[in-house]
Amino acid sequence: MEPPSWPARFSRLRQFFWLFSLLTIAYMIWIRVYLSPLSSGEVVQFEIAKTADKAQSIIQDWKNTGKYEQGVKSTTLAYFFIILYTLAIGFGCRFIAACTGNEILIKGGRGFAWLIIVAAICDVFENIALSKTLQGNISQPNVTLAYNLARIKFSIVLVCILFMLACSLYWLIGRLAGEKK
Repeated sequence: MEPPSWPARFSRLRQFFWLFSLLTIAYMIWIRVYLSPLSSGEVVQFEIAKTADKAQSIIQDWKNTGKYEQGVKSTTLAYFFIILYTLAIGFGCRFIAACTGNEILIKGGRGFAWLIIVAAICDVFENIALSKTLQGNISQPNVTLAYNLARIKFSIVLVCILFMLACSLYWLIGRLAGEKK
């Protein structure tokens, strides 16, 4: 059996990119409502608490304001989000790079699609550390691990999104210049 043709592979990349992008956006909208009154900004602040005292303070504030259970739910549901954003960004890097028709960007898209998996792995271990912290094991090693992994994750996600934006600009400029890709 022959491997699928380039147009068929391109079509699948496009379908998967849009499917997982829409699912990720839908999840982000749903989770904001579901976790209310806990905001995503408060969750990020917990992820990057940096010190055990800061993490303890955030947890205590969540307990005082009735947000603690939502924080626990957030770390549990985050695993589903990790899968969604990894697939959306991974397929996005490959699809948008393929749209350019530039071989270097296409190879880069494959590389960034693998790199986002590294971010997902960091996110999983970060979530484990956050879960332990929320369960009462508020230790500096857990908080530091979560903080450092969050920084790595956010950096990789940002770089991948910037890559997709650069590819989009490259494609758009090519279209405006009259290239047909």
